[in-house]
Amino acid sequence: MCGGREREAAETIGGDAAVKGGLDLKGEKLRLEEVEIDVRSEENLSNVTGHQVQLEQVFLNLLGNARDAMEGAEGKKQIHIALKSAKDGAIEITTRDTGGGIPKDNIDRIFEPFFTTKEMGKGTGLGLSVSYGIIRDMDGMIEVANIDEGAEFKITLPMASAAEYVEGAA
Repeated sequence: MCGGREREAAETIGGDAAVKGGLDLKGEKLRLEEVEIDVRSEENLSNVTGHQVQLEQVFLNLLGNARDAMEGAEGKKQIHIALKSAKDGAIEITTRDTGGGIPKDNIDRIFEPFFTTKEMGKGTGLGLSVSYGIIRDMDGMIEVANIDEGAEFKITLPMASAAEYVEGAA
């Protein structure tokens, strides 16, 4: 029990369910702001173990940050999301944007709590820190790098084991 509430048990979720959930919540707003969204997913992508709502929050944070980075930028506003199987029994979810990237001085601090490059009142600096914690709690990894036109976040999550499909085994 934590704070008077029992911790909810992790569940097996589809590899692309959280991305779809995040896009269901944020996609229309992005389209209205003329942000092109391109999602590519391998067929029969494996499941992962975690909390659907928490993983959706990770993608809401990434989509919101990408949108903010592209605000006022020249050229096309695009977010590319790719889901694929990775080595060692994992899935990889990559988001790329055309927002110009993260300044070199900031990239090593991007997952620190309360670190933000946004002006006062536009961000708390908690979104990426919380996202980092969620992915870590799922035994995964989240990395960031600058690419030609923007930033790339790569999330690697272990596939759900066969034992987790057996009732009561998780």
